This record gives sequence, structure tokens and C-alpha cells, in this order.
Amino acid sequence: MSLVSTIFSRVGYRIGGGTRISFSSDPTEATFIAWLNETNLWLTGLCAENNSDLGRTIGSITTVCADISAATAAANCQITATSHGLITSGTCEAMIWDVSGMTELNDTEYTATYVSANALTLGVASTAYTTYTSGGYISKRKFTDLASYIYAPAHLLDENGDTYNGWIVDDHSRNKLKLRSESCLGDYDPVGYGEPSEYYIDGSNNVCFPIYPDDAYTVKIPYYTIPTAITATTDTVPFLGLFDNVIIEALTWRAQNRDEYDVTGEMKWQSFLNERVLRLIAHRKQMTSSVVM
Repeated sequence: MSLVSTIFSRVGYRIGGGTRISFSSDPTEATFIAWLNETNLWLTGLCAENNSDLGRTIGSITTVCADISAATAAANCQITATSHGLITSGTCEAMIWDVSGMTELNDTEYTATYVSANALTLGVASTAYTTYTSGGYISKRKFTDLASYIYAPAHLLDENGDTYNGWIVDDHSRNKLKLRSESCLGDYDPVGYGEPSEYYIDGSNNVCFPIYPDDAYTVKIPYYTIPTAITATTDTVPFLGLFDNVIIEALTWRAQNRDEYDVTGEMKWQSFLNERVLRLIAHRKQMTSSVVM
């Protein structure tokens, strides 16, 4: 991977005249860094729109399903679930099933509030409920693990040409997941639970399952990652150097067009660079592989 300083040196060579990019130059180093971050986002968008392997990564989420060991009869019912892992503060949507004794808690969705690593309150009065005796599970279906990184989910094709958007690792198999829109919630029992087969991305970039996971599943989500913002010349440029020439051209054109801004010139370099990026994406898609079992 290339350092930002290397990219800037090459831009200086392209501009010519012995130009050296620094905080005292015009454009300044800070301006070039801002342009570089814009270009990286633009490249990510092109990769996502064209379903390229470039800029794509695979994230991992482990779903949560905790064992309940106690429930109080109180104005605000509190459950004990040792090392529950649902949240570390605040609240979350949660569902309970298979409780014995205090069966009124079963098959109901709650707004659970964090009390400790081993306890949650459910926001429901349980003073008139049957005494808790044993068992039960609590689960959540919304996960924030990848929310800060997902630019867009990726679409993969299996050997039959069917699209899938993730998978659950299950011993020696991978159970495929489909990406849906949030409207799919209308197709599901609001307190359904089991092994997920679909997920959606909500408006806050959280990975959400229409049903509550009934176990600690390892879920793999392929996605296009939001590039980490570059802040210094010692940072590295993303895309493993594959787009270095494109980035250099983009920065050079912007520098040359800065003083007498020409919209036509701006459109021309964007068109030129789009064409170069799409050619590289198309070339990468020609790569094939096979697995011999």
C-alpha cells in the first residue's frame, strides 16, 4: 500500500514546475487530504455500484441468546442472565421464551434496559405474575458491530447463479443469508425466533434480523467498507495501491482546475477517471477460481 506522502509527491511531479505540496503551498496539503478523502469515497461508491471485489471486506457478528436464571415479581421486572452480552448500557429490543413458572414473560418483545453484565429490566410490571421457577432465554435482533463501517452490503452469486448476502458458519457448512429491506418485518411474526435466513440494514446502519436468533450464531456479512478518513501524510491510501494512478490523476486535475474553475473540465476528468475505474473493475471480474474437493 502507498503512503499519502508518496501520492502527493507524484502529484507534484504531474503538476510540474518543481511543485512541492505542503501546508504553505497552494493548494495546501490540508486541501489535498480533503480531496483525497472525497476521491476514496467516490471510488468506494463505484466499486459498490458495480459489485466489485475491490473495496469489499467480510465482517463478523456473533448473535446473542442468553440463559435466564431468575426473574423478579416487581413494578419493573428484572431478570438475571449471567454475562448476557445483549448491551453494555442503555436499551435494546429483546424477546423472551421458554420461561417456566413466570410464563407471562414468554413470547413477548420488550425494551430491555441494562442494569449490569448479569441483569436487565424489562419495563413491565410483574407483581401479579406467577412465580418464576426456572429456564428461559432472552435474545436481541439488532447489532451495531459493523454500523460504523458499512458503505453498502455486497451481493454474491452461488454456483446456481442465485444471489446471497452473507452466511452463518455452521460446523462444516455455510447457511446463506439474503438481504431484505426493512419492510420485510411485515412478513414475520414479531416474536418469532430461530436461525436467521435473512437480514436487513436499518437507517442507522445496524445489521438486523427479522426473527430473534435462538443461539450464538457466527454471521459473516460481506460489505463495502467506508474508507478510514486520512488525516496525515503518514497514513496509507486504501485499495492496496490498485487505484493509485487514478487518485493521482484526480488530485492533479483538481489542482490544475482550482484557480480558474471550469465545470466542463471538472466533468471531463470525472468521466475520464470513471472509465479507468470501470475498466479495472471489469478486468478483476474476469478472474475465476475453482474448488477441488
